[in-house]
Amino acid sequence: MIRGMATSIWGISLLWIYVCACSGEGSACPPTPPPVITTQVLIQTGINSSAVSQMPAKPANGTAEADQSDQTAKELPWSSLQIWLVMKAVMLLLLLLCAVACLGSLRQPDIFNLRVKDTMTYNALGLLSWIALLSASRTVWINKTIWIMACRFCSVVLAVALLEISMFPDPGSMDPLAFSEITSVLTVFVSLLLGFYLTSSVKRWSTCIDGFLNLFEVIRALQMQLHALGVGRGDIARVVRYGLVSSWLCARLQRIDNIASKKKKAVYSPFQGLRDAPDVFLSLTDEECEKLEGIDDPCPILWLWVALFLGRLASDGDIPPMASPTYGRMVMLANDAQVALKEIRMTTEVKIPYLYTHTLSAIVHLNNILCAINMGLTLGSCIGAALTSIDSRLTLYGIESYPTSTASQTLQLLLVQSLKCFFVPLLYQACLEICFCLYSAFGGETEEAMIPSDRMVKEWSNELAGLMDLAMHPPHWQAPAFKHSISHVPDIQRTKAQISQSAKKPMKV
Repeated sequence: MIRGMATSIWGISLLWIYVCACSGEGSACPPTPPPVITTQVLIQTGINSSAVSQMPAKPANGTAEADQSDQTAKELPWSSLQIWLVMKAVMLLLLLLCAVACLGSLRQPDIFNLRVKDTMTYNALGLLSWIALLSASRTVWINKTIWIMACRFCSVVLAVALLEISMFPDPGSMDPLAFSEITSVLTVFVSLLLGFYLTSSVKRWSTCIDGFLNLFEVIRALQMQLHALGVGRGDIARVVRYGLVSSWLCARLQRIDNIASKKKKAVYSPFQGLRDAPDVFLSLTDEECEKLEGIDDPCPILWLWVALFLGRLASDGDIPPMASPTYGRMVMLANDAQVALKEIRMTTEVKIPYLYTHTLSAIVHLNNILCAINMGLTLGSCIGAALTSIDSRLTLYGIESYPTSTASQTLQLLLVQSLKCFFVPLLYQACLEICFCLYSAFGGETEEAMIPSDRMVKEWSNELAGLMDLAMHPPHWQAPAFKHSISHVPDIQRTKAQISQSAKKPMKV
């Protein structure tokens, strides 16, 4: 009885607090007159209070954020029109920020212009922008082979999807994510091997271009020393001509060797262009061409002629004699040119063993096939799930299916698996093709990574011709002439006397 009276008093107190709260200023409840308290009201209030007291209490660690959000929702009694206006304002603000960002990115578009002329001439700053994704000129994406492999990949995907839909009564009930376990380990292994192989290929290409540039440095160093010794213009032009012709022939012969057809090799005869060349430094006489045409690699022979011509100049007194360090330095330059030619030949003809390249290629193709199977299984499962989400009877065998995912979730899964199982194998195929393209540094099989040798040799010829004109007319002094100086006369006479004495001595049998 005492407990019932206490409960009744507690219920009356709660009712009084509610009335006071509703009648306060700024409240959302309209002021109401105090209720008439009767015996029936008191009894009903006590029953309600007893029911409230018997309910389990809220845990002490309840979330304060939920209570605060509920209170905020009660304090903002917005209508549907107000909510619509707020959402439109947010969308307008995002659209304005997006427009400002786009206009800011287009302020200086000329900086990001690629301006690709050849393999080695382009604007590197253009690669810092998204224009690199839209430009396909002189890239691997214009090769027919990579798109042929992409078509084969798509054919495997569609064939596997068709088999899955035709063989399984309910393909939509299959879990597409379970198929991704097929290529999870092999993908990491392929990435590692491709990284090593690509690094090796780039290094070989760099070695080839370094050897090609060393040829020009040797030619320019020889020209400078011959000018410093006062050698005649015609003699210097012959040394420069032999050097530039060897550079041009080196690139052209490497390109011809990479062409598999013998018919094309007969058409692209390099000596025909040297006979009719308008450039003085890139031409040979008929006699010189006849002596070089029957040789497989005429480039070292040209530098042998340079060394022999230097010996002739030393014998005639145009340069210091053979016993001098100057002559030894000039002969060493000719030897450096032959070393550079050997490096070029080695990097272009000596390839990585077939055992390694075949294994790497087989692993890449196997990974791509497994990714195609994975993509096909995922595509078939998503198609089945999408059809049964429209109507549960849309199955090949008439079995009702109840998919576990919605159409939006199925679409999301299909997009993610497409990026993982289609574009990643396409990148692997592109990297593999880049590695093989780097082997053809002078063109022939592929042209994407070809060194612009013709342009470079033409620029070298113009530069050396300009240096020759400047060296013949110094600004404040006369051109030097080693042959007319006094200090070398005894050496020349001594050398000629030794040659004449050796010629008079009888040969020992």
